[in-house]
Amino acid sequence: MEIELLKIKDATHKLSCSHVYCRNSRVYYYMDCIILKEMPNDRLKILVFGERNRKGYDDKKQIRYVDKFRVKELKENEK
Repeated sequence: MEIELLKIKDATHKLSCSHVYCRNSRVYYYMDCIILKEMPNDRLKILVFGERNRKGYDDKKQIRYVDKFRVKELKENEK
């Protein structure tokens, strides 16, 4: 699988994220991703598309290692 060729339209899962502004202010959002590999200890190596909750950055991608419970499969109507 060539990572350079993958686009956001190829995403198969969503990564659950949150951004904390201060002690009592938190924003939850999802980022589209593709699972690249399952790691030991219930972790995943994923390719994440976009930049936080900002639109217009769909071409940006990065590899992240996250806990398995934070990644959910995309439903057909979300693709």
